[in-house]
Amino acid sequence: MKANGLKYLTIYDELKKEITEGKYAIGDPFPTEPMLQERFNVSRITVRRAVQMLADEGYLQRMHGVGTIVVSQKESLQLQDLVSFSRENNDRKVQSTVLSFEPYLSASPYVCSKLDLSKNVFVSCHEKLRWVDGEVIGFQRVYCPTFLSLTKEEVSTPNVSLYEIFNEKGYRVTKANETIESVVADKKLAQHLKIKKGDPLLYVQRTTSDQVGRLVEFAEFFYRGDRYQYHVELQAPN
Repeated sequence: MKANGLKYLTIYDELKKEITEGKYAIGDPFPTEPMLQERFNVSRITVRRAVQMLADEGYLQRMHGVGTIVVSQKESLQLQDLVSFSRENNDRKVQSTVLSFEPYLSASPYVCSKLDLSKNVFVSCHEKLRWVDGEVIGFQRVYCPTFLSLTKEEVSTPNVSLYEIFNEKGYRVTKANETIESVVADKKLAQHLKIKKGDPLLYVQRTTSDQVGRLVEFAEFFYRGDRYQYHVELQAPN
């Protein structure tokens, strides 16, 4: 172990390696501070500092009444001014097909962490296929807090903008955070996207908040890597 002032860095490095190498699955509970104290034979303050660094970098999420869980195994990619699916394809025919809608789904600890909800709550969940020029291009899964009171009719309306629905209900979207990574298609996604199992996909996670900072959406997007590119606009600092 390094000198006292750097012990937390050593613990941080070791725990980060364990997370990124898959010792803990996404959604798994992380060892408690007393457990880590005993393991590394250090003070609670030292352990807390290391765990906070992992939380700040997006690997862990503290949840009231649940504890600390793992929410990511990957290095973060932070970008600005991400262009929406509709805007990216604004000169083409874009449509969506609703596959399922659940108005009251018991939220997993992982979904609760993304929407900053307490455990044992319900969320709405709907899944869609996204089409461009008559060809399926992506699969979307969206979780929303039940205070939004979404209905199947609302999310099934042709060419509907979910954010317009939010706005009509008084929840004006002002901010979204996204994480982008590459994954491979499982059997379900391969069938929906008409590709082979194991084909590359672009995976995007989005958490969206309204004008007063309430989290109103956690969305997962799976785009075909052979037919879709994700455009990013970057602005230089002043």
